[in-house]
Amino acid sequence: MTDNLSHAPAPAVTAASSGRAQNVKIRARGVNVFYGAKQALFDVDMDIPDRTVTAFIGPSGCGKSTFLRCMNRMNDTIVGARVEGAITMDGEDLYAKGLDPVLLRARVGMVFQKPNPFPKSIYENVAYGPRIHGLARTKAEMDHVVETALKKAGLWDEVADRLSHPGTGLSGGQQQRLVIARAIAVRPEVILMDEPCSALDPIATARIEELIDELRRDYCIVIVTHSMAQAARVSQKTAFFHMGRVVEVGDTETIFTNPRDTRTSDYITGRFG
Repeated sequence: MTDNLSHAPAPAVTAASSGRAQNVKIRARGVNVFYGAKQALFDVDMDIPDRTVTAFIGPSGCGKSTFLRCMNRMNDTIVGARVEGAITMDGEDLYAKGLDPVLLRARVGMVFQKPNPFPKSIYENVAYGPRIHGLARTKAEMDHVVETALKKAGLWDEVADRLSHPGTGLSGGQQQRLVIARAIAVRPEVILMDEPCSALDPIATARIEELIDELRRDYCIVIVTHSMAQAARVSQKTAFFHMGRVVEVGDTETIFTNPRDTRTSDYITGRFG
């Protein structure tokens, strides 16, 4: 990746479907990803706007999650993985030699398919990250951080009287909201979600989708989903991946009603995938 960004242009501005001009939060140019000798992504170019939900859609194995993991360097944890090209956030090179991936993952949080609360209390699940990063100096400050994160995740009213209970004792949908609260607690700028509703029932899914819509007011959100209906409901921008390449990126309404590429149309209408 490029280390010197002193001559990088000012962040571009893109129009979201709401009509507002929005700053690009993450910019990718010429991104290629290899797992050993196998290439998983080819020349990905994309601008991801701030305070917007961007959905990645496409068949299984097309590179959606691989690209998602590039944005907080989770691919670094895979032996033999190699990323080429440039990915910047607010103009900062995410692959610069001096950048600490652990600190980056606090700024770019991740929510996985299956809820993965720690085997700790509800309180300690949320407090874990802020404690590691020194975001609260006193018990009162930590209490405020935990309460704020749980409220933003829409979970406070359900767990306020049992914060000492195990997080693993919550329902699946509650566990996923707890994981989202855990990500929010370290004050991220971006939240990545890799099929966050795939293990949830329809009622829990609807609650998570409502939460995503609320969170986009404060965060840049990127979601990988196999559900066309979900992408249409929660996102303002959609990118269609196919065989390791980005076929088409645009406003969600346009992608679903008037796609430019026949492959996009074929996937959305169920002709393949």
